[in-house]
Amino acid sequence: MKALAGHSAFLVLLISFLRGVAVAIRTLKEGPMIDADGREYKTASLIEDSSPKASDSVHVQCTEVSMIVYIQADFYRTGRLVSPRELFLGGAEHKQDSRCQAVPSGHNEYVIEAGLQDCGFKLTISDDDVIYSNKLIFSPVTSHHTITRMTDAIVPVSCHYKRTHTVSSSNTERAPMTFSQSAKFSTKNSDFSLKLMADDWLTEMLSSKFHLGDLLRFEAKYTGPEPRQLFVDSCVATLTPDTASVPRYYFIENHGCFTDSKVGSGASFLPRSRANLLQFQIDAFLFRNDLRNTIYITCNLKATPHMRSTLTDKACNYVHSSWRSVDENKSICWCCDSICYQNFPRDDILCDTVTLGPLRIISNK
Repeated sequence: MKALAGHSAFLVLLISFLRGVAVAIRTLKEGPMIDADGREYKTASLIEDSSPKASDSVHVQCTEVSMIVYIQADFYRTGRLVSPRELFLGGAEHKQDSRCQAVPSGHNEYVIEAGLQDCGFKLTISDDDVIYSNKLIFSPVTSHHTITRMTDAIVPVSCHYKRTHTVSSSNTERAPMTFSQSAKFSTKNSDFSLKLMADDWLTEMLSSKFHLGDLLRFEAKYTGPEPRQLFVDSCVATLTPDTASVPRYYFIENHGCFTDSKVGSGASFLPRSRANLLQFQIDAFLFRNDLRNTIYITCNLKATPHMRSTLTDKACNYVHSSWRSVDENKSICWCCDSICYQNFPRDDILCDTVTLGPLRIISNK
């Protein structure tokens, strides 16, 4: 009789354990909850406890070029705070990448802002959507006694975008496909433009052929009805119109940091002449060990109603070993060597993605 009772108790415990495992697996498979615009959502529960507190530990915001992950320091909602160095995006190979690691943000909160081309994001394209997916990993650090009091966790995160068309430098050619976040980013009858300019910066460049090392001069402009200030959030060069293709080279990133100006080239934003216009230049280049001599330039442009620069609305050059704003605001470029972000949401910004190309780069003059 005692043996039978013991056997029954063992079965009850086994069933309870398997049921808990099933709940945990189902929680991870269900993934995040996405809002109507596909831009912000909260993840599903992180642990077996399905209470509202557990589901509020991670919050994700999607921008045009990045994913911003906000994580509560009380990760498991138990009162025990985790360290930001225990949280990162992507696989183990990204654990030491500063772009993928969490950093403190506010009281008992951490943040990761990672470019959609970094930290091992997986791209999936359907008829209507472009989906960038990744995983937030919590890997607790063991003490000097090689013990830990928290379990590892993997939280699926993703950003969904609606597909639309880009603007082409030639009106006679069909524009390639790209994506934007929602209808307000649609490029049909766009108020944004990106043009190649001649040496005098007054007339548009009619030729798309350049020699290696020539200056490529660009003019970005916003022509909407209301006064706004234009910014170039990011620019990437690729061999095809697909910005997710490889190889690719981001020469402007991190919300307006002209990173190519750090390598000693002629790359820079020019001093701003009008709020709704921004000019910049970069030396013509080719990708090493690739026989193709054409490149496409894709830039994310945005216009803000506030005529001032912020950490995420700026135009910064690297000059004499320091970052400087073309708008004479020295306090907003310091984050260019780390991650630039704002804690408050913005719904008053207009954005568009514009592609120029193909540009033909000739290696010998």
